[in-house]
Amino acid sequence: MLTSTRPRTTVLQLGGAPASSHLRRDPYLSQRLLAMMAGSDIRTGERMACGIRRAEVEEVVRGCLDLIAAALQGISPTTVPPALSARIVDWAAEGAALETVLGAVHAGFRFVSDQLTRRATSADQQNVLVAGQRIAAVLEAVTTSFTSAYLGVLRSEARVSDEAGEVFASALITGAPESSWRHTSGFVVSEAYAVLALAGAHDPVEDVAGADISSRRWLRRLRVELASFVGGSPPAVLGERGATVLIPAADLADADVVSLFERLQAAVGTPLRAGLARAAVCDVPDATREAYELLDLAERLHRPAGVYRMADLVMEYQITRAEIGRDQLAALLDPLDDQPELVDTLAAYIRHQRNRRRTARTLNVHPNTVDYRLNRVAHHTGLDPTHVNGLWYLQAALVAHAYDIGATDPRTADSDALAGAIERRTGKWTDPAVSRS
Repeated sequence: MLTSTRPRTTVLQLGGAPASSHLRRDPYLSQRLLAMMAGSDIRTGERMACGIRRAEVEEVVRGCLDLIAAALQGISPTTVPPALSARIVDWAAEGAALETVLGAVHAGFRFVSDQLTRRATSADQQNVLVAGQRIAAVLEAVTTSFTSAYLGVLRSEARVSDEAGEVFASALITGAPESSWRHTSGFVVSEAYAVLALAGAHDPVEDVAGADISSRRWLRRLRVELASFVGGSPPAVLGERGATVLIPAADLADADVVSLFERLQAAVGTPLRAGLARAAVCDVPDATREAYELLDLAERLHRPAGVYRMADLVMEYQITRAEIGRDQLAALLDPLDDQPELVDTLAAYIRHQRNRRRTARTLNVHPNTVDYRLNRVAHHTGLDPTHVNGLWYLQAALVAHAYDIGATDPRTADSDALAGAIERRTGKWTDPAVSRS
């Protein structure tokens, strides 16, 4: 029966009798319908190929036939009975594929429609058309209800999985005692992990509303793609501005991790930067710190989208860690403080591997202007960017200068600072004190 109804104007007639009677007078209709969907050799109580018990399928078939019969009597379908929806929820929770269920539903409705058409006479053409419309309305209500039930289960399970993954990832990142997570996390603990610290590599969106929508979509796409990984979604702390993903990597090469990163980048539809570091499970906090330092360095140096390992930025990393030497290198550019166009030209010249014409195109100036500005750099700093020795010092100075803008001492990156870095990227605070308790 329908839970909420509104009578139609007529009860349909087919073959000289109410159309609904052709369904209710056939005691074997549900059995023939079930045999059509599953095969007649399946015995009551046994499971069908999709894993669902035959008795439960028969219950849903009878419920759908009742809905069709009511519609043929002139009752508009609005909602599916709660008991029928509850059965679909059970199937979703037990892992029956939605496409299998909906495929069977559509096949069953076609079967019923064919059965009714065979009972019609030549005088019933208009009623056959109306019957098809009413059956289609029931099919729409059933499909909507079943799909909604599945989505409810999937969203609930995804929420629980995401929360468990964040708790587990946070425990590993902050170095929580092994006894607090090894047997209670629900995850298979890997001997080693590849830590990916992710962030968007695009310019911030000025429109706040547009930025919020973009961030939510970024997060949703990232979560969906992670869930498709072989073995299930890896533990991760996800936010609207960044993410920390722990990829089980005991037997995973760097090239495989980069391939996974490229999948994530393709899924979110925006360029990404990532810092990558590897470690045994007990050293994940150090690897996470290193991954975030590499990501931060790549961002400060305006490196293009991609994955950055220590081997990719080892010189820049070392320059930015030697505080006294870093300050002295950065000071080489002090004479250019009031001439930012010279610094921009120098950076573009180095980025384009000393190619004057590409540098000029990037800056929208004439190549002679590039020469003039490089000469001014040499005049003010005493270092000639057109000669190897001067260029080496100027490149190192640019690295130190870029890092020092808003930088904090990287040696203070203890677990509290690391948790703060994760919070800035993901919007989620990972309290090391709580994790260690």
